[in-house]
Amino acid sequence: MEGTRPSTVNSIGMFDMLKGMGMITIVLAHTAELYPMQISGGLSLTAFFPFIYREALMAAFFIASGYGFRKRSIGKCIQQQLRALLKPYCITAVCTSLLHLLCHYMAFHYFPSSVTETLKVAGGFLLGLPHTTTYAGQQFFSTGPMWYLLSLLIGWVLLDAILNIFPEKYTHWAVLGIMLLGWGTTLVWELPFSLSQGAVIVPYLYIGYLAKKNRWLDKPLPRRTLYILLGGTALTAVGALLAQSTDCISMGEWSLGPLSILLDAATGFLFIRLFMRLNRFAGPIAQGLQAIGRNSLNIFCIHTVELIAIPWYLFAAHFTDHPLRGMLLQNVIAFTSIGLVCALLNLRRSWIVKASAARRQAQRRTPALSQH
Repeated sequence: MEGTRPSTVNSIGMFDMLKGMGMITIVLAHTAELYPMQISGGLSLTAFFPFIYREALMAAFFIASGYGFRKRSIGKCIQQQLRALLKPYCITAVCTSLLHLLCHYMAFHYFPSSVTETLKVAGGFLLGLPHTTTYAGQQFFSTGPMWYLLSLLIGWVLLDAILNIFPEKYTHWAVLGIMLLGWGTTLVWELPFSLSQGAVIVPYLYIGYLAKKNRWLDKPLPRRTLYILLGGTALTAVGALLAQSTDCISMGEWSLGPLSILLDAATGFLFIRLFMRLNRFAGPIAQGLQAIGRNSLNIFCIHTVELIAIPWYLFAAHFTDHPLRGMLLQNVIAFTSIGLVCALLNLRRSWIVKASAARRQAQRRTPALSQH
């Protein structure tokens, strides 16, 4: 039947499985940060190895977003991105700040301190900080996963500006120049509104744009290209192990500098190719991942609220002797709460759709009745 076919190239939902697996990985990775388990040499197993390809996964997200990019006037692009991304960002900021104030007061029972800490959260959202930063001697907390939305907004506008301003033969160099400019700013200053991160991810969006334009996902990869991408994927792990650090876009850190940004792009593109193959499957696991992917924006926002507003560090402190148990329990709580809120939001949306349909139907009947 037409409605049960798996998502294929150029179909709506072709990246749903990728986004679904990505959402699960992101929540698990953020939880793992609170429960480091040391192995020989002081290396933290849960705080290191899951993050080697974390930024490659984020690169895959940006590439997938770039696949839907269309060149338009700069003004129209800005308006579209503000409407699509800034609205959920602002709603998330308000919900996170309010819940943070409530949770902090319930945990510490001191209202002045709760207000002070919540203002740091709200200030971080107003400044669009990808990580906790001090401005003019005042500390502001990060926006959590919401840096992704701001970076995506900035990246789309920058790519649209490049395509409008530069001739096609110079586009590649302009994209690389913007990337290097974004990387360079992370070395000297923390720019507000995730401007540095937005500049760095422009190559990812551009790869997605070129992938659709040149139909790179419609045909098998040339053997040489595949080997290059696989080599880049291996080099990402080697660089992380040698540097004893992993890439992190939000923190402005790359183990091999600008090279790591491009290596993450190579691995991210392979991730997309892999999940395009997995789209052939139609079992319950695949359908579940696709359903999660369709709710990725809601999950991003809800996860931000619970991650920042709830003092999970107090919860983790009770499981210092049993980190695996604490990690499992926190994940159960986090995924359950995210699922419930997503269900409520989807129910609300279905009610709105039904109410709108009923309103339109009533409006169509009104002229007919008035004629009698």
